[in-house]
Amino acid sequence: MSSGIQFDLDTVSGQVFSFMQACARAITLCAETGPEQEMAGAFSIAVDGAKPVSFQPNPLPVLRNLEHVKDMKLARDFREFAQYLPWKFSPRMLDQGEDVAIFDFRTMFDMGNVLAGLMYVDAGQVYPEHNHPPRELYFLVSGTAHWRFGGNHDYRAVTAGNILLNFPWNWHGLKAGHTPLLALYLQTP
Repeated sequence: MSSGIQFDLDTVSGQVFSFMQACARAITLCAETGPEQEMAGAFSIAVDGAKPVSFQPNPLPVLRNLEHVKDMKLARDFREFAQYLPWKFSPRMLDQGEDVAIFDFRTMFDMGNVLAGLMYVDAGQVYPEHNHPPRELYFLVSGTAHWRFGGNHDYRAVTAGNILLNFPWNWHGLKAGHTPLLALYLQTP
């Protein structure tokens, strides 16, 4: 936890809610294709109707490099509450939260059937290629990474402020650059 600051559930919930609203606005502005716009709209509706639930912080070791998460205002705002989120380690990694952490917004808010959260990948780390049935949108909040996405076989450099879309069963993965990667992930029915 950050030194000298006491955890307050209502304060952190408010900060995260404001962050989700800002992300919803950013994704809506950046969405270019029909599927991106549809998913951005579903996320905005879910955020507008989000109801807080009780949670406990669970900081993980990967958050040791938070000072490098700074590519946009959203990233700098995130640093204010990051240590107080209920993080978990990724089931796709054996690192126990040393290199990658996942935060599911539903651990703090009832958001209906929208699955959304944050993926934090430390500098230079690889998130393994995988696929799954739901389509998935990523919005990069901070960092640069090489991503495989959207049905492509090659990796492409992607920077903060961009959206990536994977359709069902598209293989995707990433290799983080010289700073940590923070990305919002979103799956809608």
